[in-house]
Amino acid sequence: MTNPTNPLPRCARALFAAALLAATAMTGASPAVAQTFPQAPVKMIVPFPAGGPSDVAARTLARSLEKTWGQPVVIDNRPGANGAIAAKAAQNAAADGYTLLWATSSTLAISHQQSAQDATADTEFVPVSSVGRFGFGLYVAPAVPAASVAELIAYGRAHPGQLNVATSNLAESMAAIQFMKSSGVNMVRVPYKGAPQVMPDLLEGRVQVNFVPISAGLEHARAGKLRLLATSLPARSPATPDVPTMAEAGLPDVSVSGWQFVVAPPRTPPAVAEAISRTVGQALQDADVRAQYDRQLLQIEPGTPAATAQLVKNELRTWDAFLRENAGQLE
Repeated sequence: MTNPTNPLPRCARALFAAALLAATAMTGASPAVAQTFPQAPVKMIVPFPAGGPSDVAARTLARSLEKTWGQPVVIDNRPGANGAIAAKAAQNAAADGYTLLWATSSTLAISHQQSAQDATADTEFVPVSSVGRFGFGLYVAPAVPAASVAELIAYGRAHPGQLNVATSNLAESMAAIQFMKSSGVNMVRVPYKGAPQVMPDLLEGRVQVNFVPISAGLEHARAGKLRLLATSLPARSPATPDVPTMAEAGLPDVSVSGWQFVVAPPRTPPAVAEAISRTVGQALQDADVRAQYDRQLLQIEPGTPAATAQLVKNELRTWDAFLRENAGQLE
C-alpha cells in the first residue's frame, strides 16, 4: 500500500534506494569483475519494434558499446503490452549485467504499477544511466484543414468525433489525452503496435493526427507531406525554429517528453551497474553517437545511477498520477 505521506508507490521508492546504493557502495561484485566486464556478448532488450525512434537510438548506443567492450551488443526487440513484455523479460534475466533494458518513463511506470501488486517480489530495476529525451511533435495529415493548433482545435470542435489520432505507446497516448483535455477536442484514438506502422497511415490520411518524436515525421513535413503544428518542448527547437511549442500555442499542459534510460535487472551488483554507466557516459561523447542523436533530435542527458534514480523518481510521480487518472482510457 502507498504511504499516504509519500505519493510514490513502495516499488518506486525501492528503485530510488537501489540506485543510491549503487552510487555509494561497491558491494556485490568485486572491482576486478567490474573492470573486466564484459567477457561475453551483452543483450539489450528494447520494448519497441525495429525502426522506431527508441530502437534506432538503442542500436546507435549499442554500436558504440561494442567498440569499447570488444563484445557484441545484441538488440532484442520485444514490443507489446506498453512495454510490459520487455520489462518482464529483463526482470527475469540474470543479474550479472549481461542483459540490459532500454527503457522509457512509461515502460518503467507500467512495470512498477504491475510490480506493486506483489510487494514481496524483488522486481525493481537497477538504474544504470539516463541517455536523453525526445521532444514530441503534433503532426497532422495534409487533408486536415489546419495550419496551426488553433485551426486544428476549431476544426475538431466543429466536427466532433471525425478526427482520429494514432497512438503507438503510452507517451503518445499521454500526449493525445492531454491535448484532448486541454483543447476540448474529442478524437478517436487508434492504437498501433509501433511508430513505424503509424507513419504510412498518417501519410495516406488513414489517420489524421499523431504525436510522435519530432524527428520521426520531420522529413515528411519538410517535403510538404505532413504538417508539424507544434512541439512539446519547453522552448523552440533549433531544428524547427518556426514551429511553436504547445505552451506558445496555448496548451502548456501538453508537455510530454520521451526520456530514454538504460537499466539493469533486479539485484545487479552495484559495481557492475557503475561500470556500465561509465561506459554509457563515454559512448554518449562519441562523435558518431552524437551525430546520430542530433539527427534524431534526441537531447543527450547522461546520468550516474544515483542521478538517474532521482530522474526516474520524478518521472514516476508524473506517470503514477496519469495512470491513475486515465486507467480506463489506455490501450
